[in-house]
Formats: sequence, structure tokens, C-alpha cells
Amino acid sequence: MSLDIAAGGRAPASLPLQYITAQIMPVIGGQFSVVMQATLLDEEELEFVGQDLASAHVDSLDAALAVIRANVAALNPPPSRAAA
Repeated sequence: MSLDIAAGGRAPASLPLQYITAQIMPVIGGQFSVVMQATLLDEEELEFVGQDLASAHVDSLDAALAVIRANVAALNPPPSRAAA
């Protein structure tokens, strides 16, 4: 699995996130291919920039959805709570 997000070992993009595309495709052998990409806006150049977030081959649709959930959660971590 290849991740270009903070959870994958690289810093997140410095550009504002516009949207995320997730694709699940069947492949030969009964597996599924999962690909996630983000589209970011470069406000200085006024152009959209694509960034790969994840790519994996998995054995089930549940595993494909788990890849998507994990990467979306890494992009938007829950707010930290102050210790009571």
C-alpha cells in the first residue's frame, strides 16, 4: 500500500483539499484494486493538482472500504480532547 499522507510517512499537502476520489475495481483473481486520489487547489498558480493518497489490492469489498476509511480518517483526524 502506498500512502502520501501523514499516516503514510509523508507530510500532507500544503494546498487546500478540494475533493477526494475513491475507486474500487475488480481485478483478475477475485481481488479488488483500491485507489484514492485528492484534488488540491494551488491558489498561486490557479490550477488543480492531483495527489495519490492510497493504492492497494485487497481480497474483499470490506477490506477495500477499510482502506478508504483509514485514509479518510488520516486526512481529518478527530479533534483532541483536553484532559479532564
